[in-house]
Amino acid sequence: SSGINAEYGDADGDDWCNYLCDTYDKAVTQVKNTDICDVEFAGPGYVNYSKSYWWVGVPLIIYTIDRIVRWSRRFNPAVVYKAIEHPGPCLELRMRKKGWKQQAGQYVFLQCSELSLFEWHPFTLTSAPEENYLSVHIRKAGDWTGSLFKTVAKHAKDKTTREGKKAELNLQIAVDGPYGTPSDDIFKYKTTVLIGAGVGVTPYASILKSVWYKLKSGNFDFGVKKIYFYWLCSDASVFGWFTSVIREVVIELKELECSQYLEVRPHLTRFNNDKDMMENVAMNMDSEEDAITTLPGVKTRFGRPNWFKDFVDIGEKNPSTDIGVFFCGPAILSETLDKSCSLANAQLEENQTGSMFFYNKENF
Repeated sequence: SSGINAEYGDADGDDWCNYLCDTYDKAVTQVKNTDICDVEFAGPGYVNYSKSYWWVGVPLIIYTIDRIVRWSRRFNPAVVYKAIEHPGPCLELRMRKKGWKQQAGQYVFLQCSELSLFEWHPFTLTSAPEENYLSVHIRKAGDWTGSLFKTVAKHAKDKTTREGKKAELNLQIAVDGPYGTPSDDIFKYKTTVLIGAGVGVTPYASILKSVWYKLKSGNFDFGVKKIYFYWLCSDASVFGWFTSVIREVVIELKELECSQYLEVRPHLTRFNNDKDMMENVAMNMDSEEDAITTLPGVKTRFGRPNWFKDFVDIGEKNPSTDIGVFFCGPAILSETLDKSCSLANAQLEENQTGSMFFYNKENF
């Protein structure tokens, strides 16, 4: 107000208008003379942004091209030939698509025209590149996935799908992808640590199967020599979604006498004093198969891992090695893992082991 009084005296209504007009004119003059903001003024109150169309138009064109490409994928759909319902419930869809190629750990967008013409949903591929089909595991958790379960059941000849039972289907689903993830770099490391939390285990199903196929074909020079696989679940029933896949890999590696390539460490991070489960664990303590995951030669650990201690231990067992840590799961756990890798690197440097961890994340 002191500025107004100095120039206009006691400001009444007209003086206020004059003051505001003068302030506006000064601002316009200042902006016109500023090189940072490349704009042209067509007159008081009107601004012509001479280059704004570049900032709006180019991204819009890229987005439009992406939409057109995705829409065109509808004309070369994948055909679902088999569906398997796993505990959870979790639905595994196996599809065939002409000219399909993928890498381990990648993901796709799926669209079912019987449900919606415009909805595309991302899912991680659980099939390996060496297989002649593509597969995804879909958890029932929403309207779209619930409707998909019903649609699959409708297309099945016997109106249902059950574990291990083949369902003859003729359902077409549009597939956009595949798209890469940080997991693409797994085979660059001789030693890798895979950490999947809950449904975050999906990309590692594809990777572990790919490792098994490479070893089965006699290819022992694909980069990776040791994999530590952490499988974290807060509910014991969640293990059922991928038990069949992981179990098959563990058994096949054992038959190939290549068990040293994979060390599975399942963790049940939460248990609510389930007496039946604890009794089952106690009764099968000496069994070859784990009472919770049914994996042979593997025992489920209760509680969360001590990441710092585990990383230091892994680093000392693999001296002078770059170790890749790959995580898929919630962001809050990702922060803990990133910090633990840094602390472990500092400890390993102090111990002069020559090992170093490189952290890669994929959050959902």
